[in-house]
Amino acid sequence: MKYLLFLSVCASLLWSGELTPQHIIEASGTVQQIALVNDKIIAGTSNGTLETYKLSDVTKLSKIEFPKIKDFTADEIAPKVFSVDMIDKTLLAVVQTSSGARELYLVEEGKPKVIIDAHANLFISKAKFIDKNRILVALLSNELFLWDIKNKKEIYRIQPNPSHFSDFALNENKTMFASSCESGEITIIDALNGKISTVLKGGNVDNVYKVDFKKEKVLCAGQDRRGIVYDIGSGGFERFDGSFLIYAGALSPNLNLGAFAFNEQNDIVLFDLISKRKVHTLKGQKSTLNTIIFASDKELVSASDDQFIMIWRLP
Repeated sequence: MKYLLFLSVCASLLWSGELTPQHIIEASGTVQQIALVNDKIIAGTSNGTLETYKLSDVTKLSKIEFPKIKDFTADEIAPKVFSVDMIDKTLLAVVQTSSGARELYLVEEGKPKVIIDAHANLFISKAKFIDKNRILVALLSNELFLWDIKNKKEIYRIQPNPSHFSDFALNENKTMFASSCESGEITIIDALNGKISTVLKGGNVDNVYKVDFKKEKVLCAGQDRRGIVYDIGSGGFERFDGSFLIYAGALSPNLNLGAFAFNEQNDIVLFDLISKRKVHTLKGQKSTLNTIIFASDKELVSASDDQFIMIWRLP
């Protein structure tokens, strides 16, 4: 009996132990955001670069450099690349401009092309492909619009909440998205027509920095030190309290695990969403986490406010 108890304790410690990254990628500048598409990691940096790496062996596949801009002293600087995405072989990037606004770029065959330029005077925070011809674009004003690439026009524009925009996440088939803001409320919206489906509230009482959306679950990473996982159907939620502001989070594809940037040491803590038990702590990021993405149920990718992208493998 004692032997069985010993084995059980050892297994529990192994399962809930600390993990270090399997691979570390050093980008050309501070990583602003990453995206994961198929077997590729796409990174936008503060050094004006859009970089693509192969997930399986961290090989650098491409590096695009955007034109330098002038700062308020008229000195030339590299623009920040705030948001990135990819569909097939086409890359998407939100890039800083001299005016303070931001431009939206497509990159095809290594050649950047502006599709929304600085003259539109838009402060774009994030942009993601819906399909080859449509892009969901979010502004800092918390206005979101669907952009028709071919016809160069908006299909719809909405403002789901008057509070400052924070983040949005598309579901797996890109038909719906969850949008977060400083109010703490989460708005579920039809990505194709802009109609609001439901509003989730009660979990967070302050800014929700990041959201993830898989199946009927939405994960929220909150300034109020709360990690929240909503069930869209019921509107109910589970709460995971951190010891510091929770800047990033993600759901595993099978919805068994939730990952949160959980403390001041920039550790990522993984929870079993059924038992609410901590199962792993991922140690290695040195700066404030800005993105966590599950590549599979056993593999994660994370980035923080420095040059390092980390790939983690779960036992």
